[in-house]
Amino acid sequence: MVKLIFGKQFLGLLIALTLVVSATIPYGCSSGASSGLSEGKIVYEVSFEDANINPMMKALLPSEVTTYFKNNRTCTVISMGMSMMETRLISDASAFTYTTLMDAMGKKIALVLNKAQVEENYSDRVDLKVMHTGETKVIAGMQCKQAMITDSTNNTYPVYYTEDLNVTNPNWSSPFRDIKGFMMEYSIRFGEMVMNLKAKEVVGVENDESLFTVPEGYQIVKDTKDLKLDL
Repeated sequence: MVKLIFGKQFLGLLIALTLVVSATIPYGCSSGASSGLSEGKIVYEVSFEDANINPMMKALLPSEVTTYFKNNRTCTVISMGMSMMETRLISDASAFTYTTLMDAMGKKIALVLNKAQVEENYSDRVDLKVMHTGETKVIAGMQCKQAMITDSTNNTYPVYYTEDLNVTNPNWSSPFRDIKGFMMEYSIRFGEMVMNLKAKEVVGVENDESLFTVPEGYQIVKDTKDLKLDL
């Protein structure tokens, strides 16, 4: 029964969520030199808003997302479906490459895009207007600035970002590209569902190089239309 639900319903939700998150998860931090961390991880708590979502389906959605950063690269890890599925979003802000890894019950696919493909598929998909307010607050021990975001449906909402981390080329692969800092609290809307992320921990740790590379055993594709898993 779990596999039936997983294959026919949850898989479609995962792929939709992956594509939307891929288009909006920010990558990068301060655009200039900073006294902050240049290697470590940020752990986000995640919540979902959707009055119509099936409770069983909601229980399979992630409650936590972790972003690892090192040498102007990031890897965001999203585990779903009681760890039956894992997505990794890898961005290299120096080489301008963006990789989506999907691993579901033994099926493994890697979507690798260059800068032009990112701009074609993601960066211009969501048009956001940004207004910086001057408001600040502390999130996960980091000083953060507020910006008000207005999306293409005229929804306006606050986001918070920090400039106190040391990585270049902020948000190059994200609609948040006009924000010069690492997103610490923000929302992603797709359909009737809203995914809320808020950093709860920022830690300086040594990250293994394997986080930022495509592991063996993955089928590599070059087009978002090929990012599908037939279970």
